[in-house]
Amino acid sequence: MSTEVSVKDEAALRSAIADVRNDDTDVNYLISGHVDGNPNLVELRATGSDTTELASLMDEGEVLYILSRYTSTFEMSTVTKFVFIHWIGEKVPFVKKGRFGVVFGSVEAVFGDGHHLFIETSSTEDLDKDKIIKSLNDSMGTTNKVIENTEASTRQMRGFTQTQLPQKSGRPQFSVSAVASKGHAVEVLPEVFDDVAKVRSDTEPEMWMVAGYKDNSPKGPLMTVGSGTGGLSELQDCLTEDGAMYGLFKIVLTNDDDISVVKFVFISWVGTKVKPMTRAKVSTHKGTAEEILHLPM
Repeated sequence: MSTEVSVKDEAALRSAIADVRNDDTDVNYLISGHVDGNPNLVELRATGSDTTELASLMDEGEVLYILSRYTSTFEMSTVTKFVFIHWIGEKVPFVKKGRFGVVFGSVEAVFGDGHHLFIETSSTEDLDKDKIIKSLNDSMGTTNKVIENTEASTRQMRGFTQTQLPQKSGRPQFSVSAVASKGHAVEVLPEVFDDVAKVRSDTEPEMWMVAGYKDNSPKGPLMTVGSGTGGLSELQDCLTEDGAMYGLFKIVLTNDDDISVVKFVFISWVGTKVKPMTRAKVSTHKGTAEEILHLPM
């Protein structure tokens, strides 16, 4: 599966992006989504001027991308801010979430990095205009808010991860993202997503799966090497000394109240006979593999 996206009627989407970024237009948001559920093809869905209607336009069965413009007052001046929103509907099947997830970097590149706040959410509450403006004002230091240092270090707003919110310190802040890179992309065959979904399913018997590189080539693609219903030793039999592989293993524990708790273990394996150059190349794929295999339900 490719990690790149194409744009249906790219001129229309580019024009909408330009309109949102232009203070002289009344276009304050745009919505784009995947064409017929195709992870590798996106299109412009809608534009509008009233950002309060964004929540009503979301679809629980789709993954959408929104660029929106907001204004706030800072030191007697009106400041324009841009927000990039990654909407992941609650009813999007797990397998599709994984397939859409690996192309997110390519979609984000279409919109560019000129936004002041990034939101990834499946809750319409996080699209409330007042809540977003408050977050923007907090990042600008325009709100009067005093909290204890111990609380500040752990506080996290729903819908906004700590790395997505600007980190304040006594030093000047530069435009370097605090979000860790996911590494280089690699093609992933559809069978990998299917087998990951089986391991994570409550109704399927599979307890583990292992993905590896076709012909042990770091160029990919990643394919399923094996899967099964047995224990860890069964998974270990799939691991080879001349291969780089990624595994997902399900553990079912029972607590004192006789309630079953399910945990998932992500495994990154590099055999002792893998060449140094290959080791270096596959190390750049670990982030992509972890996102696919270790993606929360």
